[in-house]
Amino acid sequence: KSFAANGHFLVRGVASHSYGFVYPVLIAPAFRFFSSVPQAYAAAKAIDSVLMSLAAIPAYLLARRVVRPGLALVVALLTVAVPSMVYTGTLMTENAFYPLFLTCALALVLALERPTALRVAALLGLSLLAFLTRAQAVALLPAILCAPLLLPRARWREFRLLYGVILGAA
Repeated sequence: KSFAANGHFLVRGVASHSYGFVYPVLIAPAFRFFSSVPQAYAAAKAIDSVLMSLAAIPAYLLARRVVRPGLALVVALLTVAVPSMVYTGTLMTENAFYPLFLTCALALVLALERPTALRVAALLGLSLLAFLTRAQAVALLPAILCAPLLLPRARWREFRLLYGVILGAA
């Protein structure tokens, strides 16, 4: 609500940087366009519903890599039929993190297939965005670092750029 009003991240009027800022930015339009708190809350819940339903897209694309389109569609449907969908009625970062996490998983698969500069940049950018949504996304870093090591040793050199960027950032 404070970001919508003045562009600052405040919790009960006090500056706070201990929470991710992606989710407040995503729901800020609800509080910007509706002056009534109940209307803004309803709009924010609608945004949450759209965000959570977007998880079906990367799930479908991941499943499509290994199963036929019909079964991939079932996977996408099951992705949005999880108990976590109850969170869409509550303003929580999970609503933005769930589809973002699945998108990171898809980006990792694409980078493992062919580690081009664009795919590596997309993977690292999405992972950073996930971290800025929820700090628990830091768990993606070990996965990104270890996943190429599970490939045949002859392919390890292809990931010089990935390891170089991560090492340089560290």
